[in-house]
Amino acid sequence: MKFRFISFALALSFSTLLSAQRYGVVDMDYILQNTPEYAQSKSQLDKLSEQWAGEVSALQSELQSLKDALAAERILLSPDKLTQREKSIEDKQMEVISLQQKYFGPAGQLFEKRAQLVQPIQDKIFGAVQAVARKRKLELVLDKSAQSGVLYVEKEKDYSDEVLNSLKK
Repeated sequence: MKFRFISFALALSFSTLLSAQRYGVVDMDYILQNTPEYAQSKSQLDKLSEQWAGEVSALQSELQSLKDALAAERILLSPDKLTQREKSIEDKQMEVISLQQKYFGPAGQLFEKRAQLVQPIQDKIFGAVQAVARKRKLELVLDKSAQSGVLYVEKEKDYSDEVLNSLKK
């Protein structure tokens, strides 16, 4: 009985504390889509990605033609020539994998270029979010575009447009 009363009192006090918390919500996807610098950066990244994907695709085509030629000529080749061709196919395959990692891997050029182009924009937006939070005396700001589980937000708690306006100034 005493434990239930203490549990109820604690739950009531925590709910009171939480309801007193001032929070706001922003939609980072919406803000980024309405930021011209982000659109330019995204366009640059898309062009680079297409170019690099074309290079990788060309190498993959070369690899496939080597495999096809080997399959067609396998019966006619001596064991030494067969081994030599298989080695050249393995080398080409390693070259394809290496190029993919160079461009698209976790430490690849696309990742580095994205960080170089997009990070300053994200930092600028983060600064604007902080400024709005300080101005509105918010203790917590959530991103409703992230997979954070925000299912519903009242429009008056969504400060995305205010952040966008502060960025445009």
